Amino acid sequence: MDKTQLNTVPSLSLAFLGDAVYAVYVREYLIKNKPYLKPDMLHREANKLVSAKAQAEALFLLRRSEILSEEEWDIARKARNKSSATRAKNASIKEYRNASGLEALIGHLALDDKEDRVAELMHLIIQNGSETE
Repeated sequence: MDKTQLNTVPSLSLAFLGDAVYAVYVREYLIKNKPYLKPDMLHREANKLVSAKAQAEALFLLRRSEILSEEEWDIARKARNKSSATRAKNASIKEYRNASGLEALIGHLALDDKEDRVAELMHLIIQNGSETE
């Protein structure tokens, strides 16, 4: 997708894609690192990293670590400020919006064919999340 097209994709659509990409990274990590877990335990472990609360924390981990470029932060920030008709069951509106910001960033990077950057960010997020369990 060229830059002009990419810049016209709504933030919440980027978050829709980013949610899926994020979940695949987490699931792949769990299966590679905990292959002995049964599916129900895999699901529980994945939820610890994929929840809106965990994703909101991950966004601020990336921001605090200063790994995000200003352009990347702007993508996440803009998506955070978009309202959605839905919200997570076990998260505040603020957490849900911050999670949407992270998902939009991941979705944007995926559409921009920046797989290495997605992998770099997801590695940091997953390593941090798995350490806090």
